[in-house]
Amino acid sequence: MPFAYVEAYKALRTNLNFLSGSGDVHAFVVTSTVPEEAKSNVSVNLALALTESGKKVVLVDCDLRKPVLHRYLKAGHNLKGVSNVLSRQVARSDALVELKDIPNLTFLPAGTTPPNPSELLSQPQMQEMVDTLRGRYGFVILDAPPISMVTDAAVIGRIVDGALFVVRSKYASTDAVKTALEKLQDAGVKVLGAVLTRYDAKKSLKRSDYGYGYYYYNSNYSYGPPDGISESAAKKSGLTSKKQHNGKEKHSVHTEDEA
Repeated sequence: MPFAYVEAYKALRTNLNFLSGSGDVHAFVVTSTVPEEAKSNVSVNLALALTESGKKVVLVDCDLRKPVLHRYLKAGHNLKGVSNVLSRQVARSDALVELKDIPNLTFLPAGTTPPNPSELLSQPQMQEMVDTLRGRYGFVILDAPPISMVTDAAVIGRIVDGALFVVRSKYASTDAVKTALEKLQDAGVKVLGAVLTRYDAKKSLKRSDYGYGYYYYNSNYSYGPPDGISESAAKKSGLTSKKQHNGKEKHSVHTEDEA
């Protein structure tokens, strides 16, 4: 496992722990400018990094149109979740998924796709749900759609402590990124900081055998392709990789091909 990738998430975890220690940040939304900037990978890997430091974390899939977190976490399909809780179809406690293989991490799926995601997320019960989760967990991470596509991230950002903005290197245009940030700020959302993905520092110095991406690896568990995606298809898309390093095969979450 390349040292720099592990350290990147540790550094991000340290910064968030510092902010939470000052009472500033316990609940935040993760978004990006456009799709395929690896925001969901950042959400998952950051949640894992926080749990490893002993924090209780709830990861909430607020991408009600195109949820993917359940696949990364191998939590199953057709799960009740955010949309069902907000529409009073199920109790929040019944929708929460305890991930037995990952201590301290709880998952709240997106749920049934609703006809009006933005309107549903702007209802008072969304604030109630976030406040309840905030009281039970050290961190509440809400994965939202790209801000340039729909207003969901701005809606959520107003009821949490701020937004973590994911930017893929050499992908969205500078003007698009600026416009996306302005949308958040105009909505009154505090931008906590940015995470740059797919920046190939190694390539700028010397070509390496490793493909670039943010990786997460733990000796007890690891994440490969989401369920339903073959290894060959995943390799072709760059979604995941398996590499030989010091004689051992390691699995990693790649940041290349997701919302």
